[in-house]
Amino acid sequence: MRVFLFAILPLLTPFLVYAAYVFLVRRRQAVSADGQRVPPGTTPTSWMVVLLIGVCLSGASLVYMKLERSHSPDTKLLPPALVDGEVVPSRPAESVPTD
Repeated sequence: MRVFLFAILPLLTPFLVYAAYVFLVRRRQAVSADGQRVPPGTTPTSWMVVLLIGVCLSGASLVYMKLERSHSPDTKLLPPALVDGEVVPSRPAESVPTD
């Protein structure tokens, strides 16, 4: 399940989002009065909407990364290490006792 969540799903997500977009556009065109089938993405407004969504998601990810920081930028971090056969995760250098 972990392989699916961290490897396969991120690779499939753009294709699934595009398939949902095409489905919705074609469904809306089928309901329209003229009934002409036009390939999705040929109207300039659709690309502007996609571009605006991408910019908003990129900005939201930058804000999230800024707010989620648990340490100050000048904190020294020790890398993960193998201690007594167990992996100790990375940690701030201040939390290590000095002898």
